[in-house]
Amino acid sequence: MNTNDEATSAPPETAGFDVREFARTAHGSHRGTLDLGSLAEEPLDAESVRLVRALRDMERATLHRVRDLLVTATHKDARVTAFLTTWMFERFWIADALDAVLDASPAARDLPSSAGPARWVLAERRERRGPIRRSLIASITGTQIVAEHMTTGLVDEWITQAAYRRLAGASSAMASIINPVVEIKHRHIRFLAEEAERRLRRSARAQRITRRALRHAAWPLGSVDRSKHERTFFERHVFGDQSGRAEAGRIRAMVAALPGICPGVASTVESRLLP
Repeated sequence: MNTNDEATSAPPETAGFDVREFARTAHGSHRGTLDLGSLAEEPLDAESVRLVRALRDMERATLHRVRDLLVTATHKDARVTAFLTTWMFERFWIADALDAVLDASPAARDLPSSAGPARWVLAERRERRGPIRRSLIASITGTQIVAEHMTTGLVDEWITQAAYRRLAGASSAMASIINPVVEIKHRHIRFLAEEAERRLRRSARAQRITRRALRHAAWPLGSVDRSKHERTFFERHVFGDQSGRAEAGRIRAMVAALPGICPGVASTVESRLLP
């Protein structure tokens, strides 16, 4: 799409992903294209429906994630905030599509409650900071925290994409619904990967801050507030078998390939995905 002249004239910070085009072509409601009738002919099993609910809740929590990001220096980066606005819009409608799948799935009526006590992990204590404390700490960190946000967001998208691929494999009916979602998320991943790699490459301090965040994050992001039985279910269902462990290993390799992120940090991320 870009000519050589366009590539050379664009500043390094904005070359590559076209945020304006992303906003212009944002995907809204999916309900008109969902083949929900096929779910009646090929209904989802209870565990697949439970994964739909887990992913719906993750997508629905995007507003809270963006709130936490925007109390930090990230809100001063116009390119990132422009992306986040459309990213939040697209995830809202993905959650709405998953709601439609749940409404069309008889097994959803018999799911266990997602409520319950949270898992307590010492390494995740920083994830329990409220927005005020997060803002105060971020003010000390400064603009380097944007690299942390882009990188943890990227890893989170890799993890949820693995879950979507698992869900698409549940049935051909589900694949027809989920495959377009995976395509939408490819654009999210492209932006986050470009920003993470660029910001990590140019700052050793950003690398240190990001390594610390990756070691202590609850995966997928926001899991620190979910019940321990729902977290265990997600880990077991998405990463518990041989193909799931291979997915976790693939994520480890991608994390390790990021600038300044050592194999030890990547292995920590992998180990916290596995049940």
